[in-house]
Amino acid sequence: MKVTLEELVVFSTVVKSGSFSRAADDLELAASVVSRSLKKLETKLNCSLLNRTTRSLSLTQEGEWLFTQAAEILDKAAAVEAYFLEDHPPQGIVTVDAATPFTLHAIVPLIAGFNKLYPDVTIVLESSESISKLIEKRVDIAIRIGDLENSTLKARKIGDTYRGIYASPAYIERYGSPKNGAALERHRCLGFTKSDRLNTWPVLNTDKSPITINPKILASSGEALRQLALQGNGIACLSAFVARQDIAEGRLISLLEKKILRTPIPVHIVYYSDKALSSRVRCFIDYIIEFINFEA
Repeated sequence: MKVTLEELVVFSTVVKSGSFSRAADDLELAASVVSRSLKKLETKLNCSLLNRTTRSLSLTQEGEWLFTQAAEILDKAAAVEAYFLEDHPPQGIVTVDAATPFTLHAIVPLIAGFNKLYPDVTIVLESSESISKLIEKRVDIAIRIGDLENSTLKARKIGDTYRGIYASPAYIERYGSPKNGAALERHRCLGFTKSDRLNTWPVLNTDKSPITINPKILASSGEALRQLALQGNGIACLSAFVARQDIAEGRLISLLEKKILRTPIPVHIVYYSDKALSSRVRCFIDYIIEFINFEA
């Protein structure tokens, strides 16, 4: 049995493109050649790598493992070529997946500076509110807030964020400011539709436990809750980086600052493998780690 680099290239391209026809176009091959190459690879490995339906492709467990290994192998092969050929500055596309608030308030402010350093790298921002497989979404890196699920993917912690409690001046003028956690029960609190843990706020109740609010208005996105708070609809619990600019410009006011439980929430960059990172992906990760700001 001899698995070739060409077979791994075809397999990886099919996975990334999501279809045999698109992979054939990308590789400038006939679709039948792509199909035969993958079938030959599966025969050599004596297993199925893809679940095929009329509408979609998905990786089997063996396919997921091979996709990660293939990325490392192909990256090493590319590194060998690069060693003997003229080096070029990073170029190409980097696709980044993150929740909408993080994308808007933490990533977008860094893009201009990154583009000045790496003008040949194109950044594609995808916004997701839930944990998703990078392979399925075909993104280069994902940024996730909170504890990570078990995964074969590589994760690198880039910092901690903290939650605060905020309301607009208009809301405070109309309803007043809560003096303690228990007083929040008498206010219009803004909460998440899921998960429930996000509606447990980092301030103590009378029984010394973190208070769980009963939201008057709910939304699935932290950015939606921010907008609701800005328009005076209630009090929101948001990550500090989301409210930072609003605080500086007086659109939101931080509440219960001396009562807040300062509990760190980890933020990770998730990707396939250190060895599988292209220069364009690596330079973007390094830039984010150096310049990102989680403070209020």
